[in-house]
Amino acid sequence: MLLLLIFAGGCSTVQRIVGYQEPDVRYTDMSIEGISLEQIDLKFHFEVDNPNRVGVTLEEYAYSLLINEYSFLSGSHSEQLEIASRGSGTIALPLTLSYRELYESISSVAQADSFGYQLNTEVGVNIPVYGKAMIPVTVEGTLPRLRMPQVDFVGFDVNSFSFSGVDMTLTLNIRNPNPMGMKLSDLNLAASIGGYDLGGIDVADLAVGSGENLNVPVRLSMGLSGIGGTLIDMLRGNRDFSYEVKGDGLVELDHPAFRDIKRLPFHLIGDYRIGN
Repeated sequence: MLLLLIFAGGCSTVQRIVGYQEPDVRYTDMSIEGISLEQIDLKFHFEVDNPNRVGVTLEEYAYSLLINEYSFLSGSHSEQLEIASRGSGTIALPLTLSYRELYESISSVAQADSFGYQLNTEVGVNIPVYGKAMIPVTVEGTLPRLRMPQVDFVGFDVNSFSFSGVDMTLTLNIRNPNPMGMKLSDLNLAASIGGYDLGGIDVADLAVGSGENLNVPVRLSMGLSGIGGTLIDMLRGNRDFSYEVKGDGLVELDHPAFRDIKRLPFHLIGDYRIGN
């Protein structure tokens, strides 16, 4: 008769008889475990509190991840975690997001500096007598979209022009589109104007702040020997000339979890007139 009453009353009757309370699952925080210009590795941390007089077992969790309200990832994971009577435990859900897959799947991600996410999880907890309970938790937030910096040509300026030679400045602009600082190191730079090779140029390491456009002046000196009249006219600003600037450098983002340093190549070609 007792069993009949239990089954007829359903879950609420079981809860009253055995003193069962559903464990509390709450989101605590999210940590960035690794970040690069290609992907971001995340861990979502949850705490499980067991208010019951008996121990319970966390057996699995299922998840679905929405990016900008579009479904992007889903899956499940088995994890055995014993939580004692009146005790608590923690679980972590690791996820890796590829920026390339994000751009290909959800076009709105490629147009913004950040994107929104919604993580829906269900944690499966096995309670003695009662059975398994699937406890839902929803997490929302935003993540940064990371991009390679951009290098642009600004111009040439002649500082001095005499019989001993020419002293001039080549100016480049480096734009950091990311929500964190960036370092450029091991910079290699070569330039030519009007087909005249200026050779290799040493540039010191650079720090570029979040969202910053940094003008980088590079001083150059050339002797007049071997310079033709056409190039002299160009340097005086009397005619247009073609320029070519190429090089590369190592890109490192200012984040403790940053990894996988990338080399940024650039190749700039165009026409310019000194004094513009």
